[in-house]
Amino acid sequence: MPSVPADSEPLPPEADPASALVERARSLRAGPGDRATAPLKGRHVAIASAGHDTPSARRFERAAVALGARVSHIGPESLVLDDTRLEATARILGSLYDAIDFIPMPAERARFLQNIAGVPVFADLGGERSPLRALLTPATGAAESEAELLSLVEAVLVRAVR
Repeated sequence: MPSVPADSEPLPPEADPASALVERARSLRAGPGDRATAPLKGRHVAIASAGHDTPSARRFERAAVALGARVSHIGPESLVLDDTRLEATARILGSLYDAIDFIPMPAERARFLQNIAGVPVFADLGGERSPLRALLTPATGAAESEAELLSLVEAVLVRAVR
C-alpha cells in the first residue's frame, strides 16, 4: 500500500470524525490546486450508475478528478446477479478500482460489497441522501453549499483511498 501524503494523516483517536472531516474538506478547498501533488494521482475509481449525468455522479467525478484520480463509468447492472456471481464480480471490481460509488444503492448493500471487493464502496457518496449533507454549513447559498459538499466528497475520497 502506498504511503499516505502528509496532509492526509490518520485522525488522532480522540478527534471527532465529523469535525475532522469538515476540517480536511476546508483544507482541501483552501489548498493549492497543484495536480503534481494530487493525493489520488495514479488511482482509478468508478461510478456505477444508470445515468452518469446526474448531479451526484458529476460531483463524485469532479472530486475524484480534482484529486488526480482516473474515473470510469460502469453500469449498475453489473451487480444485479445471483449471490455466487455477485461475489465474483465484486472481487473483480475490487481488483480494477480503488473505490466505487454506486448510485443509488442502500448503505447496507454497499457495506456488503465493500467487504467482498476489499475497496471502499460508497452508496451515492454525494447524493441527496448522503450523510455528508448533515455536515454542510446551514444558511449558505446554493453555490457555496455545492462547493462545500464537493470538498466533503474529496475529503472522504482522500481518507478512504490510500
